[in-house]
Amino acid sequence: MVLKKLENSPFKPGEYHHVGVVVRDIEKTIEHLTALGIGSFGMPDGSPYIEESFKGMLHGRPAEWKLRISNAKIGDSELELLEPCGGESALQEFLDSRGEGLHHIGYLVDDVPAEMAKLDEHGIEVLTSGAGEKASFAYFETGAVGGIIIEVRSR
Repeated sequence: MVLKKLENSPFKPGEYHHVGVVVRDIEKTIEHLTALGIGSFGMPDGSPYIEESFKGMLHGRPAEWKLRISNAKIGDSELELLEPCGGESALQEFLDSRGEGLHHIGYLVDDVPAEMAKLDEHGIEVLTSGAGEKASFAYFETGAVGGIIIEVRSR
């Protein structure tokens, strides 16, 4: 499928924020990457990672899941580590089917529902969406070419 050019795309260079990587064990991954000189990893509260619960939609159905999340600043963007740790999630599906690795590239937007509606009009499917304590997000199944999932997340 060849897409028509998306006018007013949320995927602007200045809005690029992070790369999301799915891992089986966030503590071991942090230790390994830190030993390689990548990082430092941590959250604003000083902890190496947080565990957060989410409620949202997965393949058009209600879903709930938990994730462990850690970030490291790399240049002007972040490396986001994500360990699924309960419930049905796109991240767990990815881990089960493909193993650990690059899951998505993420962009910041002002209005996630508005971007979801705009992308839906262009036939770009929402893989999953939801909200945690601090942010709402949506992952888009843009992987028909290149296998890339794209996330939009509220600022």
